[in-house]
Amino acid sequence: MTQMSSAVPSLLDVSVIEAMRSLGEADVFAELAHMFLEDVPPDLSALGAAIASGSAASVAQIAHSLRGNALGIGALRMVPVCAAIEYAARTGSLEDAAASAGRLELEFEATREALQVLIQ
Repeated sequence: MTQMSSAVPSLLDVSVIEAMRSLGEADVFAELAHMFLEDVPPDLSALGAAIASGSAASVAQIAHSLRGNALGIGALRMVPVCAAIEYAARTGSLEDAAASAGRLELEFEATREALQVLIQ
């Protein structure tokens, strides 16, 4: 098992990581982390495009999907930001969604770094 840095507990739910790692011989966590790291950047781009086009329904849908993915990998700080974007879109405030989207990108970058340390 890879040593977890001190930043990991504030970014990732360690119990999710441990549960995934206990599922079998293959490192399920590493596989899921790789998929997460591949899937999120296109979703963030799609989120930005949906915000720019003014499609509140698309923004809500993408944010909901991102929130589910973040929950699945244990990305603690991404989850509430995704929820805020989804809520803003559902209430018609794309300005608030756009403001939170910038924060989501920063949280993803921090999460990416923490995950990469764990799956090296």
